[in-house]
Amino acid sequence: MKIQNSAQALTGSACPKKATELFYVSHPKAERALLGPFLSQADAECGRLVLRSTDALVTACLVDSLDEMTYWHAANNGQVCRAFAGTLGVSHE
Repeated sequence: MKIQNSAQALTGSACPKKATELFYVSHPKAERALLGPFLSQADAECGRLVLRSTDALVTACLVDSLDEMTYWHAANNGQVCRAFAGTLGVSHE
């Protein structure tokens, strides 16, 4: 890439961040996700196990940014589902 006029790329908050992936547990009979968001696919898999339905599946969604409340909600969902799935000592983050 050639830089013209000695222009430098901006750094910091002006640069777009990498998209974040959130995971959800859905079911074909439900119109929307039943569990989520989750920060990792492994946590969402624990949620799928908690549902105890062979038709439940994990879906991913890309988001541009992740605010503090959504991050906390997703992290908490992972902890709760790991506890119910019996994998509390395992961290998937």
